[in-house]
Amino acid sequence: MNKWFAFCMAVVLTAAVALSGCSGSKEEGASGGKVKLVWWSHDNPAFVAANKTLIEEYKKVNPNVTIDLQAFPYDAFIQKLKASFAAKNPPDIAQMFGTWVTDYAKKGLLQPALDDSIRGNFFDASLGAYVVDNQLYGLPHEYNLENGGVLVHPKMFQDAGVNYPPKTWDELVAAARKLTRYDGNKIKVRGFDFTSGDNITFTFLSLILQQKGKYWTEDGHVNFSTPEAVKAMTALKDFVVKYKTTDMSLFGTEDISDTFFKGGSAMAIRGPWTIAAGKDTYKVSDFEYMPMPSFTSEPPYFAAESGWGEVVAKASKHSKEAWDFVNFMMDKEQALNWNIKTLTVPANKETASDTKLLEAVPLMKTSIDVLKYGQWIGPVQDRDYFFKQINDQFQAIAAESVSVEDGLKKIEKEINKMIDQHLQ
Repeated sequence: MNKWFAFCMAVVLTAAVALSGCSGSKEEGASGGKVKLVWWSHDNPAFVAANKTLIEEYKKVNPNVTIDLQAFPYDAFIQKLKASFAAKNPPDIAQMFGTWVTDYAKKGLLQPALDDSIRGNFFDASLGAYVVDNQLYGLPHEYNLENGGVLVHPKMFQDAGVNYPPKTWDELVAAARKLTRYDGNKIKVRGFDFTSGDNITFTFLSLILQQKGKYWTEDGHVNFSTPEAVKAMTALKDFVVKYKTTDMSLFGTEDISDTFFKGGSAMAIRGPWTIAAGKDTYKVSDFEYMPMPSFTSEPPYFAAESGWGEVVAKASKHSKEAWDFVNFMMDKEQALNWNIKTLTVPANKETASDTKLLEAVPLMKTSIDVLKYGQWIGPVQDRDYFFKQINDQFQAIAAESVSVEDGLKKIEKEINKMIDQHLQ
């Protein structure tokens, strides 16, 4: 999930707090009266600031509509949403992560889009989780991807006499091996790193897709017993076991982007959100975000989740006004300003092609160039469980306590069991 929220502390809210003051209200009579909409979001500072700007702009053309923005810490926000929808007292509008939307829509808790034709304005991968039974249930602000780009220290290439940038998979592997540095038996500088909770999964899936392989069956289950899956997982294992360009010692303790910005790796595959983190948190400027070479001669296909966007509660008394505000947010100019302020990749095709975006955030070019190759990750059901199975088995495979084939069979079995439980 978008790691802006690594900075948010988890807060446990009681059910009483979660259920308070949610629904919108009429401030005057039904005819020509003022409308108050309640909008919930998480409390990432950049998101909150951008959301407030949207409200100010909307108020200029809709003076009769008041929007009450309420922001909550990420973990608390998840629980607050669940409690309010369960109690049938949700906010009129909620800023949800795309993966959550599918479940809320299936339970009949969301209002379908009033104008379904708008879906053509968005990249398919960013819209995937917002569409259920071919019905649109919300609109995404961002294209949430962890593939396509690699954080790089060009000076490390220069100091090691390695050609930059690597343009093929073989060149990537060769560069990674030459860039890796050890202090005795302990790795000091990782030549190429991908060992985060998200990137193990996303890189694995991308390598399957770049072989023109598939990992979903027609009945909504996963199939990781294919030659493409075996080859993909073996390639990732090789970085740890054969090439030794990274290891699993920091897994679960330090994000690989943090390691990179502290000089602990030469290359790290991580999402474009890390560009801002490097500049603002670590004050590092001498890095680049290079394109990730494809595993094959095919384009760099990758799997992506649907990112943050807006949904309208079915229980809202003002769904028409709520959808009007959501559509206003997706206007090209409003969406562009929001993406620039939050340093997120646009879900809107027009916005992504606007030259103003790259003028404001030049390093985003690598991500913009590959958006057309993205595919929605698919109906993972329980996102955390799905990723955990792949991560757990990769650790076992990297430790050589289980074979690639057996690890993949275990992943497939456990994920399909979870999917069956969700489909009951």
